[in-house]
Amino acid sequence: MRAFSVLMALLFALATLAALPASAQERQTTARSDAQKKEDKEVDDAYRNATRGGPAAAAKVDPWSRVRPAEADKKPK
Repeated sequence: MRAFSVLMALLFALATLAALPASAQERQTTARSDAQKKEDKEVDDAYRNATRGGPAAAAKVDPWSRVRPAEADKKPK
């Protein structure tokens, strides 16, 4: 029973050490020039415009238009 307790304590200690955050490692930051920062911002802005649709996404689309009755068939509330 004692061996089991020691083994469980050892396994718990190893699991705790393995779960420590990676912040213990020193993070290395790279120095970026102003030109590189500007280029990164341009790339990010282009990506955002491409993924969020831009002006083309402003048009409203009704995916249920074929299922709903026509406007004239609706009853006033």
